[in-house]
Amino acid sequence: MGQVTIKDVAERAGVSISTVSRVLNGKVKDHMRPETEERVLQAIRELDYSPNRYARVLKRQRTGVIGVLAPDISNPFFSQLLRGVENVAYRHDYLVLTCDAENSLEKENRYIEILIEERVEGVILISSALQNERVERLLRKGVHLVLADRRVENIEAPMVIADNLKASYLLTEHLLELGYREIGFIQGPKEISTARDRFQGFLQAMEEGGLKVREGHLKEANYTFEGGYKSARELLKGKLPQAIIAANDLMAIGAIRALEGSDLNVPQDIGVAGFDNIPLATLAKPRLTTIDIPAYEMGQEAMEMLLEHLDGGEPMGKAMKTLEVKLVSGDSCKRSHDS
Repeated sequence: MGQVTIKDVAERAGVSISTVSRVLNGKVKDHMRPETEERVLQAIRELDYSPNRYARVLKRQRTGVIGVLAPDISNPFFSQLLRGVENVAYRHDYLVLTCDAENSLEKENRYIEILIEERVEGVILISSALQNERVERLLRKGVHLVLADRRVENIEAPMVIADNLKASYLLTEHLLELGYREIGFIQGPKEISTARDRFQGFLQAMEEGGLKVREGHLKEANYTFEGGYKSARELLKGKLPQAIIAANDLMAIGAIRALEGSDLNVPQDIGVAGFDNIPLATLAKPRLTTIDIPAYEMGQEAMEMLLEHLDGGEPMGKAMKTLEVKLVSGDSCKRSHDS
């Protein structure tokens, strides 16, 4: 037998197509005898019938699909965030269509068009850039939008973020308390809001501590292991700082590997710290000093926020939820003997 249709089920059960439809949609109530409903259910089981999703979409005018557009799903931080989204979406019977922009604004914009074409009901966006005019197309097309982790300038949409400026200030302050004075910083891409905020928090803490930052101790990379490794290798060519803060854990771990490859011990010779508290931060040797950014909770909150508007159809507005961050003191930084 080919594809089983609702007509096949109706014929097997000896009822009309509309009766089968009422059973599938749970609209039996007092208008159908129990034995009739059971005949339909038995026919469905015998024929192994699965309702056509797209036929239901046309009837309901709702797809039951939401899109998540992430910059790099190979980064464990975003994988955790996606799991948070998926957990909530599954409990509310929504399918999640995940798009990986691979840190490319061009690819992000292509996925925006695909999500519109697929008629998703909502989108959770972790953008690859601080500015992206194409995001406005989602709103113009009536797609509900929630921003997660990163801001997008000139876009009026609710967002779930962490206080990255506070996080960076807290981490830098911790290193200063350990006795470090010359601290280098591997910044993320300047066109991303988290990278900007983390760099500003670092500068603010250094300035309030009465310390200057050497130009040669500042690098910029792409939030990847390779980016952190390359930046640390470049720092090795000059006067090394006493410690390095990388704008995320992947870059921090990359920096540790580069330093170890040059026979430098972390933290005995130089301290290293990062952001996000991804699972690798605990597994790294030495265990990484970092800032816990609750990625899984961020994904859950973003999906809950999206559901509020999908169910109620209310205007999205500028609602913002800021999640708390906390310091995780690992073994990659140690108290200076000079402090």
